[in-house]
Amino acid sequence: MADPLIRPVDGALPEAPPARLLGPAALVSAAFLATNALAYVFTVLAARLLAPAAFGELAALLSVLLVGTVPATGLQTAAALHLGGSAGGRPPAVLARLHAAAWVTGLLVVGCGVLAAVPLSRLLHLSDPAAVAWLVALLLPSTLIPGYLGMLQGSERYGRLATVNASYGLAKLVGGVGGLVVGGTPTAALAGMTLAVAAGALAGWAGCGRPGLTRGVRGPLVAALRASGALLGFVLLLNLDLLLARHHLAPADAGEYAVGSIVTKIAFWLPQGVGVVLLPRLADEAHRRQALPAALALVGGVGALLTLATAALGSYAMPLLGGSAYGDTLGGATWLFAALGTLLALAQLLLYSGIATSDRLAIGAVWLAAGVEGAVVQVLSAAGRLSVVAIVATAVGSAVLLVLGGLLRSRSGRTVPPHG
Repeated sequence: MADPLIRPVDGALPEAPPARLLGPAALVSAAFLATNALAYVFTVLAARLLAPAAFGELAALLSVLLVGTVPATGLQTAAALHLGGSAGGRPPAVLARLHAAAWVTGLLVVGCGVLAAVPLSRLLHLSDPAAVAWLVALLLPSTLIPGYLGMLQGSERYGRLATVNASYGLAKLVGGVGGLVVGGTPTAALAGMTLAVAAGALAGWAGCGRPGLTRGVRGPLVAALRASGALLGFVLLLNLDLLLARHHLAPADAGEYAVGSIVTKIAFWLPQGVGVVLLPRLADEAHRRQALPAALALVGGVGALLTLATAALGSYAMPLLGGSAYGDTLGGATWLFAALGTLLALAQLLLYSGIATSDRLAIGAVWLAAGVEGAVVQVLSAAGRLSVVAIVATAVGSAVLLVLGGLLRSRSGRTVPPHG
């Protein structure tokens, strides 16, 4: 039985052949790729404008921001499922309830940030405690924007969704770089980013039709919390192999792994629009049975082509990405990173399906996969058999098991009703 919160309201999506999803999926994928490219541009510019110690401080703070926005991603997922993808839009009261849930979530995240501010400053050895204050302030608009994205996603307004998402990425870039140019510190970068993202949140609110606020947010908050637990595990799994490589390998090998992981991220992010378009349809069982296999086939096909292309490049793939200093360790095995990104993209689609059906096994499987991957790498390290290839192969094996488990649950139609 699906969670009552994410049951479609006021009707359901019309049947749509997979081919009709290609246009919206391509549009959203382009917007998400552009947003990630802008984030990469900011990283490069910050590395050039800041001293190494200051850049390390900023990178650590942005990593904290990534964790802090997981509830926002859960909120976006819950909002898209709750709306169920009606092309005709939703009553203002429904959008107002989701809008209020976004504000409550944002304020709760900010409250947690305030409590963690002093310990975080000490843990990261920050030179300016004001940097944490701006980071905490940045959490509020960074939570509201995914809430607006979820409303647009669930209402199938993909043009506005792409525009708001790309504007968000551009705002972070312009604000962050502006702060660096004016102030030249991590604190200034976060201050500029906060002001710009706040303006982006205002634009997102306007793009959603200026929804109001109303009571009755318990349902959306509970669904967002459930989704956040699963998505936090997935964020960990998505980045775990790179963290393990950094911890266990020699610096040169860890650097080689970091360049290889770019291929993983490309393979993962390239078909992201498919998941965004699919998600609202997962709230209805009939649409889920029709759309999920087609989406899995499409993502798998894109990933297979990228994996084959990477394999064809062989030992030239790594120098093409990182320069002549890279490739000696991996040789022609770079295709493993493309395969890993493809498997993680498939696992994400299956996880969305699990969230939509309140399948606790799907959520637990993500955390289990991360635990298995970490344990195997630890055993290989203790045995003296750890290498770049061994870590990525372990990550691939863990992802294969996660995908196979998701496929089996999907074919059996297994769902687990939530308590209460």
